[in-house]
Amino acid sequence: MKFLEFWNREAHRFKGIVFDIDGTLVCGPRQLPGAAELLGSVRAAGIPLCFLTNDGDHTMEQKCSFLCRAGLPARPEEFISCLAALDTAAEENDWRGRTFFAIGSLGTIRCLQLERDPGCIDHCAGVIMGEGRYDWRGSWEAAVNFFRRHPERPFIVPNPDLCWPDPVSGGICIGAGGQARCIEHLLREFGIELRIFYLGKPYPAIYRHAFRELERRFGIHPEPSELLMLGDSLASDIRGANRSGMVSALVLTGITSQEQALAARGDFRPQYVFDSIN
Repeated sequence: MKFLEFWNREAHRFKGIVFDIDGTLVCGPRQLPGAAELLGSVRAAGIPLCFLTNDGDHTMEQKCSFLCRAGLPARPEEFISCLAALDTAAEENDWRGRTFFAIGSLGTIRCLQLERDPGCIDHCAGVIMGEGRYDWRGSWEAAVNFFRRHPERPFIVPNPDLCWPDPVSGGICIGAGGQARCIEHLLREFGIELRIFYLGKPYPAIYRHAFRELERRFGIHPEPSELLMLGDSLASDIRGANRSGMVSALVLTGITSQEQALAARGDFRPQYVFDSIN
C-alpha cells in the first residue's frame, strides 16, 4: 500500500503528523516520490505537522534549507532536533549554565557552556557528545579518563543513532550514538557504568519536546494516539513512536527492508507498513 492512499482516507483520525526526514521524505539531496504531494495535502487540510530529526550538528535553518533545496517547502520552526530537547533536560537536571566538555561538532547551545580543551576537563560538570568528523582519539581518551575519575558525572548524547547511511558512497558512517557506546563499553571494562542521557529518537526527551511544541504553536492538546509518526527506521522512528504512544507508520524507502519489517517484534513493530509515500 502507498502511504498517500492511507492518508487521504484516514487523515481525519489524526490531530497532527510527525515526519522523519532522511529516508522518509528525502534521499540525500532529492525528494522521494510523493513527498511534495503529501506535505501539500497536510498543509492544505490545516493539520499540524513537525519534522523530527536526530541531527544535532545543523541548525534548524540549515535543515530547513535542505528540504527547500529538494523542492519541499518548510519553515525552520517546524523542525525539532535532538538538541532542542537539551533545554528541558538542562532544567530537569540542574545543568543550566554549567560547563560540559564537548566532543565533536554541535549546533547552537545556549543553556550550557562548552569546553574544548582536554586539559580543563576536570572542571566540567560532564561530557556532551557531538557529531561530524573530528580528531576523535584525543577527545575519547580525555572523556574515558574523566569518567574513570568522575563516574557519577553525566554523559549527554543528543543523537543516539549508531550509524547513518552515506548517500554518496552507499556505505555506513558511525553515528554519535555508536561512538558513545564505544566509550561506554571501554568504561564498562573498568567496572564503570555511565549515566548516559540520550535526547533523540527513540528516547522520550525529543517526543516530550515535540508534544509541547505542537501545543505551543497550534494550541492543540492531543493524546499521543491522535498523532501519527511516519519514518523509515524501526530502531529510531518506530520504536520511539510506539514508546510514546503515537501511531507508528513505516515506509520502506530508507534503511528498513520488507523482511525486517515483518520480523520486527515488540516496540520495533510498526502499526502500519507502506511500500512508499506514493
